[in-house]
Amino acid sequence: MKTGTYTLLEVLDDRDLEQFIIPEIQRDYVWGNAEVMDFVNSIKEGFENNDLPYLGFIYAYRSKDIAFKYFLVDGQQRMTTIFILLISLYKILKKEFPEYLITERRLKLDYKVRQATHDFLYEFVEFLNDNINKGIDINRNSIIEQNWYHLYYKNDITISNIIENFVGIYNWLSTFNDDGLTRFLRFLENDVKISYFDIEDGRQGEELYIYMNSRGRQLEVNETLKAKFLSKIDDDEKENWGKKWEDWQDFFWKNRLDNPDSDIGFNDFLRKIQIIFMCNNDYKEWEIHRFITNYEDINFDIFPNLSEIEKYFNSFKYLIENSTIKEFFAKYEKEHFLLNRYWSLINYFKILPILSFVSNVIEIDDQKVFRILRFLYNLSRKTNIGKDIKSQLIVAIKLMSQFGIENNQNYDVCDIAKYKTGRTTILDKEEVLKLELYNNPPTGLDRSTLENLFWEVEDNKIFDGEISLLLFDNIDEKNFSFNLENFVKSWNAFKVLFDDQSNYGLVSTALLFYGNTWNKETPHYYNNYNTQDWSWLVRNFKGKYLLQLLRDMYDKEFEEIEEITCDKFQNFFNENNFTCIDDLKKEDNFLMQFKILVIVDYFSERVVWSNGANIAEDNRYYWKNDPVFFNNQRVFYNVDRYVRDGRSGRILKKMRNILDDEDELNEIINRINNTNE
Repeated sequence: MKTGTYTLLEVLDDRDLEQFIIPEIQRDYVWGNAEVMDFVNSIKEGFENNDLPYLGFIYAYRSKDIAFKYFLVDGQQRMTTIFILLISLYKILKKEFPEYLITERRLKLDYKVRQATHDFLYEFVEFLNDNINKGIDINRNSIIEQNWYHLYYKNDITISNIIENFVGIYNWLSTFNDDGLTRFLRFLENDVKISYFDIEDGRQGEELYIYMNSRGRQLEVNETLKAKFLSKIDDDEKENWGKKWEDWQDFFWKNRLDNPDSDIGFNDFLRKIQIIFMCNNDYKEWEIHRFITNYEDINFDIFPNLSEIEKYFNSFKYLIENSTIKEFFAKYEKEHFLLNRYWSLINYFKILPILSFVSNVIEIDDQKVFRILRFLYNLSRKTNIGKDIKSQLIVAIKLMSQFGIENNQNYDVCDIAKYKTGRTTILDKEEVLKLELYNNPPTGLDRSTLENLFWEVEDNKIFDGEISLLLFDNIDEKNFSFNLENFVKSWNAFKVLFDDQSNYGLVSTALLFYGNTWNKETPHYYNNYNTQDWSWLVRNFKGKYLLQLLRDMYDKEFEEIEEITCDKFQNFFNENNFTCIDDLKKEDNFLMQFKILVIVDYFSERVVWSNGANIAEDNRYYWKNDPVFFNNQRVFYNVDRYVRDGRSGRILKKMRNILDDEDELNEIINRINNTNE
């Protein structure tokens, strides 16, 4: 039979095909009810929607010793299920089985995995055909009670699945009416298509590629790659690797999620392998980036061999099936993250380095692998990694490949610190310090407790992976001593301040009197500051002011920030000798004026932060109806974009009541300056 795409009837009734043989080396028929019903329902959907299903490729080679017999290398699960579906249809329609299913005591599909399997399948089909017009009950008991059924059959996986799936399909077909069954059979035989590939004929493979492409369907990457590999290996290896490839396809079929078939997942997996291969073989950064972002075709000439693919597959399968890793990605990304169809550079960073590492490990230690995964995932959140992701993805893959090769039996995430030379972006001071602390925890503290503490801080949406602010504030680098007690106090104080966003206005007010913690944002034609850019603050030198507030909040509840803030107000007034309204009005500095407004607002209506975190200054325009308080009045807005929200965010307008009330202002001034009140 020539390589090509055929209807099922054209394949099974081909004059050059006497039998498809499942050889001894092949695995059992392992599809269960879920896979089978998924498969037949996909065909039914095509039948009902007038959409011709395509069942993919089967691979086989012609027997050199027995004419017209083809050894099936790939497609066993699908072909067996198709065979069961066809005999079920003919049985329920009470039609004698056609010769393309059984003739001259030979089945079109013959199992040589075991003699028992071969014997059962023939006897079973004969039994059904001989009783085609008899009203026998179709269930498991009616089959196993036949005198040709031997007790030892019950231990044969293939036999058990054939029985269960036949009964399941037969019952499923019972929901059709007679006309629907007849039309469905014709549809299955004459419209459903499958591609056959003769793995010994490379020239016909090229013709098939042209044939498929001319009809708007290119060969899938995994199909082409498989044909290329199998055509170049010895016959005694074909069956072995064909079986393994089918196992891989079945894995991606079972894990296809919302995809119509296994091809998308399998192809994406093969792309991951090529990216790793290109990184480890010193391809240029632009070549790797172009392959990823342009979704270029896989280059078979540089693709690793079958043994390498098997190594990566086993590693990928482990990462997907390990319950701890599965739960981790479900929590931090989304369910089935590793089977994601759309991959950005940063997402590749989250998986390719750990895949590269695991593929080189001889013995898997779940806890140790998870620690490395956690380390790499956290790196993906760091600002400097994201800024240079094209380069750092390559660095990370090469690092973890080297680390895996050199530590394939005895490994620990802490040992990655030894590879910091030339990798200062990935292994910066923070990461190296954390790894060193894990390796030598403070006295009285076990490693797991320290890891969980640091991971909790890293997971905070403000720190988002970078905890240098708290870490280096509590480390004596000279003596390599870590103040665990103060680290925990700072972290607890941080949670008290930032766990509730409704408190951010009070936090902003307090921080204003520790130092300028504002981040200037665009546009640049006026001054616009984000006063609550906490993620920026914990990474900036201005974070030192936040540390001061955290220390003042040690072992305190949030409400106590009010007392701390009022003390800061008093110090501010004393330092600047503010004793009356005229003293306040003389200030012409933007930040000083704003501090005064914040204090006044704190003791009145608290409207300064009502429009969010941004404070803008634009003195090009002055609202003539707004109150004038300072002698040299600045114009303040509580908006993130003046051109959009300026009219609604005018702080002076919002504070009109208090700024026009001199008695109330004097009372506020006296209250601040009198410590006993």
